[in-house]
Amino acid sequence: MPTSTAEEKTILARPIPYDLTIFGVVMIVSGFFDTYLIIANPDYRLPVFGMKLKGPMGWYLNLLYPVVHFIIGYGVMLAKKWAHRLFVGFTVYGMISATVNFIRLPPPHNIRTVFLIVSALVLVYLYLRRGAYNR
Repeated sequence: MPTSTAEEKTILARPIPYDLTIFGVVMIVSGFFDTYLIIANPDYRLPVFGMKLKGPMGWYLNLLYPVVHFIIGYGVMLAKKWAHRLFVGFTVYGMISATVNFIRLPPPHNIRTVFLIVSALVLVYLYLRRGAYNR
């Protein structure tokens, strides 16, 4: 039986699971898309808990979301425990805000409904993969 050397084992070993790397890349790409949409539509204000902040403060609040996406993506790609906690917290925050928006804002709610369903699935995934964040 051929034996592998320590160098070969190092090359073959993958300490961070592929799904976390993919999820991290998706979050970073999402941050780029968010940034583009915010800059391309300077009058758009993201509704948060059923209200929209007007003026520069609302625009800067919008820019906070891509920053959080970038931070989460970076941490998830490195399988950091803090990234898992931040990801869970940000997802729960988004779900609570979307639920309040669903109740307070007028229809249509198609995007909010899809967001809530996808967020619930992401939370289940994050719960099932919590052991992979070990750094």
